[in-house]
Amino acid sequence: MKTALALLCALFLLVGLFAACDGGTASTTPPAATDPVDTPKNDDTPAPPADPIKIVFCVNIQPQLPLEFWQSIADRYMSQRENITVEIIGNPSSDVTVGQYQKTLLSTGQFPDVMVMQNPADFVPAGALLAFDEGDLDYLLDPNVGKIGGKQYVANYKKQIIGVFYNKKIFADNNLSVPQTYQQFIDNCEALKAKDILPVSIGIKDGWPQIMLCNMIAGTDLLAKNPNWGAERNNDTVKFNNPDLTKALEKYKTICTQYCGNSLASITYTQMLEQFFTGSAAMLPMGSWVNAEVAKAEQDFDVGWFPMPGDNDANTLSVFVNEGLSIGAQTEYPDICKDFVKFFFTDVELYGKFLESEQLFSTTKASIDYDMIPLRKELESIISGMQEVEGFESMTGDAAFLPGLKDYYTNILTQNMALGGEAATELDNFDNEWVKASEALDG
Repeated sequence: MKTALALLCALFLLVGLFAACDGGTASTTPPAATDPVDTPKNDDTPAPPADPIKIVFCVNIQPQLPLEFWQSIADRYMSQRENITVEIIGNPSSDVTVGQYQKTLLSTGQFPDVMVMQNPADFVPAGALLAFDEGDLDYLLDPNVGKIGGKQYVANYKKQIIGVFYNKKIFADNNLSVPQTYQQFIDNCEALKAKDILPVSIGIKDGWPQIMLCNMIAGTDLLAKNPNWGAERNNDTVKFNNPDLTKALEKYKTICTQYCGNSLASITYTQMLEQFFTGSAAMLPMGSWVNAEVAKAEQDFDVGWFPMPGDNDANTLSVFVNEGLSIGAQTEYPDICKDFVKFFFTDVELYGKFLESEQLFSTTKASIDYDMIPLRKELESIISGMQEVEGFESMTGDAAFLPGLKDYYTNILTQNMALGGEAATELDNFDNEWVKASEALDG
């Protein structure tokens, strides 16, 4: 596919509302900024520049990772490096995702030196990102995650998992057990509904929360059978409209239309959390960042967690590994930028504070200790040995959705299905959108 900067600029008009692990979580106590300390420098620390320089770091400002946290990283780095200033910039409001903001910066010639990156596939075709060299990311557990065309453009800094949080008291009071198959999940929903208990808390008003449930079911029914499916779709050897994905979307529609109440269209993410933590809803399908909400919530029940089961078992785990740090291809200081990225991961106290913010799973070879809540610790044993697949819409590298398709999936397809759309029709439309995106890249 040809590189087409003009196409990318056109795509700036697309609205991407995906937040979640990516900016849509409710407020929680931010990590405390730490005072700079004298951390020993690595032997490969670049020599200080002869003259003062500045690098611009574009961050994803969220309630749980506010501007102050990102500034503490910059301050800590600057305290240990001479003649280097790190300027922090970020998405100007909660209505603008960091990806949208970065597209605007690129189109206006203000692309940052280093940035939080969620959708590298939207920027690599325009030559906007610098590829890391072999060995640059040796401190990561798997530096190959998300390579595009055999090159790595993102230092992945967190792993999150998707599953179903549940109210243990409601389950116990109604003699329900953790479901091991999809039918058992539906049976639980029927039992709860019969007693006028809202089985599942989902809302689509914010535009993104519903994709968590859809991602899990697609992961179990499609990606677990063929982990390479995303790359095959991009090579046009398979279609979105296929029996496995059709089946997954029909399951998703069943849950949304029958077990999420009549107000699904008007429920926000914050209201989803409220329904769950006040005991009004028994289950909450969401990313593992909800552990941060569990840590600060004052509910009168214990929270449990289970993976969304498939037809025969509950052994598939959908994970998010699509966010990290990237470097702009235009930077005048690539070595300094790489050093800054490495600093983020190898300063143990700093990286630990980052992981603690959402009770994240580390991506580094080095073990990182932080204050985990009991449920987060329990997850380690629950997910051990499970088959991992990437979240359907957040597949990375050569499997990532073509530019624009993530927005379509989030803002149109999954919302239409949640309101009762027909899977075959919606997937045919999705295939048509793929053709448009592919032709635009080739053009």
